[in-house]
Amino acid sequence: MLLFVLLTPSIQSFADKHERAYTIGIVPQYTPLFIYRNWRPLVARLQKETGLQIEIETYKDFKQFKKALQEGGPDFTYLSPYHLVTARRSQPYEPLVRDDSKQLVGIVVVPRDSKLDSITQLQGKKIAFPSPNAFAASLYLRAYLRENVGLDFSSDYVGTHGNVYRNVVRKLSIAGGGVNSSLASQPQSLQNALRVLYSIPGVAPHPIAAHKRVPKVVCDKFVEKFKALANDKSGRKMLDAIQISQPVDASYARDYAFLETINLEKYRSPNE
Repeated sequence: MLLFVLLTPSIQSFADKHERAYTIGIVPQYTPLFIYRNWRPLVARLQKETGLQIEIETYKDFKQFKKALQEGGPDFTYLSPYHLVTARRSQPYEPLVRDDSKQLVGIVVVPRDSKLDSITQLQGKKIAFPSPNAFAASLYLRAYLRENVGLDFSSDYVGTHGNVYRNVVRKLSIAGGGVNSSLASQPQSLQNALRVLYSIPGVAPHPIAAHKRVPKVVCDKFVEKFKALANDKSGRKMLDAIQISQPVDASYARDYAFLETINLEKYRSPNE
């Protein structure tokens, strides 16, 4: 647990009124060690500036994380849009803050020299995806291609975004599903060898949400200090590390509710 003892009087007064420790559960996109390394500096600073005790919680896999959400375990949580939608079926989680620098945009990539120039040319073909429940790169992308484009295809799950891109470059796959941000993070040589054939409408990225049991005054203080991190160099570095470079207020109705109208459950794997 991360705990700061030396607090200013005003912060100490706020802390005294809300002295319980709050947890923040982080979606297991990466290893617990990697998550802790990226989140620890930010959480430590938030503790110092709010007076709140905040403990980072990590999970061994998505199943464990989803179970924790269904049981309302974490007080705060950083989660995918899909996890937010499903969690709200059993627990009152409300998004507080999200990144405004980019949207999650699902993409279909092909080799740069591919003769394909239309998504309809993939009718009946096999497309590589990271994993069944990877949100923007697979779950939402596959649902959109089938439900909105009318594309019929088979799926080859190759584990990671990087594997998708490498498979396509090596022509082990005719095309692959990814996300704009993960493609941009690949080595330039790999990016240069690929071409985006198709993009689907973007989605607001992962928010930080809070359970309704967390007092509003605590949520307000958390959001105030979180957004203020963008005002200085060290804070911006912390925000970049957790991929919320430009924090803004999040709204379920505005940013995520539309996902309830898409039949994502139809494409979700129960084994993840």
